[in-house]
Amino acid sequence: MQPITREKIKFMKHVLEEDPFYLVIGDIQEESDPDPDVKKDALQTYHEFLNEYSSLRCGSVVLFGRKELPDYQFPVADMPGGFEEWVCIGKIEPYPLYINKQNGRICCLTGDPGTEMEIRHFGDFHEFLESYVFGEKYVEIGGRDDWYDLLKQRGLLK
Repeated sequence: MQPITREKIKFMKHVLEEDPFYLVIGDIQEESDPDPDVKKDALQTYHEFLNEYSSLRCGSVVLFGRKELPDYQFPVADMPGGFEEWVCIGKIEPYPLYINKQNGRICCLTGDPGTEMEIRHFGDFHEFLESYVFGEKYVEIGGRDDWYDLLKQRGLLK
């Protein structure tokens, strides 16, 4: 994980711990049992994240920890390529969030039952964290909610 992203996560973790009310807005939990065997592949940045954090909830974005992942894989069946190509890593409320096993790209399957589903793409895992969770593009997925306001208040948004 790139140092700037790591620093933003640590900073916002500290901010969230300042006020009990912020628990409603987000929660970032550190991983106590990291996996020492991080492969150098398309998912390396994601696995590095899992080694540092057991869960992340920032506004509309939820990223599951390593121990939670097996319980949330059922939506993968709806993705083109299924379990061969995708891992469900979290959600952008209420839609499942995926990472592609071959190229590390992040996407979300949106739409309601009985309607046409749409796949939205968010770049690689680093770009997703940097731009969509802790950056200016959060507004595109979460709107101007309390997390957006907190990012702006703490100087992470212009």
